[in-house]
Order: sequence, then C-alpha cells, then structure tokens
Amino acid sequence: MLFSLLMLFFLNIIHKMINSKYYRIFFILFFLIFANIGLCIDENNFSKITTIIIDAGHGGKDPGTISLTGTYEKDIVLPIALKLKFFINKNFQDLKVVLTRNKNEFIELKDRGIIANSNKGNLFISIHCNAKKSEENDKNGFEIYLLDLVRIPEAIKITENLFIENFKPPGDSSIQDYIYSSIIQNSYYKYSEKFSSILQTEMALNTSMQSRGVFQAGFLVLLEASMPCVLIECGYLSNKIDEEYLKSSKGQDEIAKAIYKAIRFYKIEYEFENKFF
Repeated sequence: MLFSLLMLFFLNIIHKMINSKYYRIFFILFFLIFANIGLCIDENNFSKITTIIIDAGHGGKDPGTISLTGTYEKDIVLPIALKLKFFINKNFQDLKVVLTRNKNEFIELKDRGIIANSNKGNLFISIHCNAKKSEENDKNGFEIYLLDLVRIPEAIKITENLFIENFKPPGDSSIQDYIYSSIIQNSYYKYSEKFSSILQTEMALNTSMQSRGVFQAGFLVLLEASMPCVLIECGYLSNKIDEEYLKSSKGQDEIAKAIYKAIRFYKIEYEFENKFF
C-alpha cells in the first residue's frame, strides 16, 4: 500500500513537470522501473527468506501414481516432506516451515495455494513421484518443473491435476481466464528458475537419482502459489530401481537432505541479492 501511494505521488509530480506529448512513453518506462523495485519492497515480499511452504502431493482419496507393486505416491512424498521439515527446523531457527498436509488427507489444489499465500511463503516446493506412460519406454530419475504459461491449456491432462472437479475461479471468469490473470500477477519466475537450478545440482550430487532436467508444465498447484515455486518429481515409481530407492528410508533421507541443501544455498543467494532492500 505504501509503495502504491508513493508511486501515485511521484506520477502526479512527473505529470506536471513534463510535456504531455511525451508523458505516455515516460509513464511506461517509469512504471516498468518501479514495478521491479516494488517487487522487492512490497509488503508481501521480503528481503529475507523467512517462510518455506512444503507441499506433499496428493493424499487421502487421491493416491497419485501407483506402482506395479502397489506403492502409492502419496505415501512416498509425505515422509520426504516431513524429513525436509525436520532438517530445516534443525538447522535454521529463523525459518518458518509450513506443510500443506502433514498426514494422509486430501487437500484441494486451490487450498494448497491458500495455505501458502496466507502464510506469506517465500518459496513453495511441491513434492511428487513420476510414472511413465504405458506407450513410453522405461524411465528413471528425477525431474524439476516450473510453471509454463504457454502450456496451461494442457494442465487438465496432467496427472497432478486430475482432482480439480471442485476448482472454481472467482466471479464469472473461466478457469483459463483465471489462470492467465493469475500468471500475469506472478512476478517470481526468475527466482523459481534460480531455485530449480540449485535444486537440480543438489539432487544430482546428494542422491543416487539421475537428473532428467528442468522442464516447464501447467501444474495448477504451482499457479495457486503467489511466490517462487517448483515441483519436483523425485523419481519414477514405474521403474523398479527408482521405486526401491523412493520407498527406502535412505532414499527419502537423501532426497530430503538434497532439497534442504538447495534451500540453504538459495536462501544465501537470494538474501545477498536483495540485501539493499
């Protein structure tokens, strides 16, 4: 609010000082500059990382991916999320950790975003497991995803978006209109990209999982969180070797520690970059 009032005040002064012939051009340049500054000083953004949102995918009536041996994705990602919370709490007294779920319960995608936003999260991490499509060759390894505007129309076809029957955008907007308008308001992509790069490195160094890369997709759970956010597919439950690793306490520990280390390095870089604001 303070930033908005200051911006209006300066615009009023500038409007009186410059020739109206050039006002529109100057206004656009001025707005773009202040928009970037505002991202740093807005009351909903912070120069420090203070709150991490950990989202264990699926849960309750939504099992997620199911392996050939009957392993549920929801039962793999929750222990990883809990271990990650433990590692953060153990090593950072100044970091608040919020879980979108801490037990086997179903949480709507929009409610996961509400939890994240209401707690003023600085980073949203959604934890999942993968599975190959029936027509694909065997796959293994972890993948990291960022939200992609262009591929939003494909969102309904993605496994993680199957349980959205109760999702309703506000007002009379269509779901797609709501998605597009929300993305326009989301100015955190560069930080999501930065964290995904750090996370990829730490996962490759600290787990036995192979990196399949960083991708973009229309995961609705990422759309709902108004903060830097990534979704990590920790491995393929359709692959026997990955499944055994994901089911093991050792594998879950290593994955949680790798994500924790990525958060630690990201926190250092982010706070150094924003230390003047």
